[in-house]
Parts: sequence; C-alpha cells; structure tokens
Amino acid sequence: MEVTVVGDGILLRPTGVVDRIAAADRIAAKFAATEISSEDAGRSEDKIMEDTIADIAASRRERRNRGE
Repeated sequence: MEVTVVGDGILLRPTGVVDRIAAADRIAAKFAATEISSEDAGRSEDKIMEDTIADIAASRRERRNRGE
C-alpha cells in the first residue's frame, strides 16, 4: 500500500494484488503446523479463551491501579 498526504486527507493506493484465498491458505497452514503448548494440552478452546480473557482483565486492573 502506498500512502500519500494530499490536501486535507490521505490517499491510499494499492501497490500489488493479493490472492486472498492463497493468503488465507498460508495462514491456515501456519496455524495447523503450530504445536499446542503443554499448558493448553487437554483444555478446551472455550476454557483457553475464558482464561485468556481473565488474564487480560487482570492485567488491565493492574495497570489501572498503577495509574497507567
């Protein structure tokens, strides 16, 4: 993507064409090749998501308490 400031805005011009299906296939292949961590082995996706959301909430509370 090429970005140019013009007048009171920004002009975005594509510099190449991306094959979206091929890009999605490459991303899917990377995910498929990723090994599950020992911490996540045996846990459901719902449980992993629940724990991740709880970790994010705890981190935000901690930052708020520090005044960041």
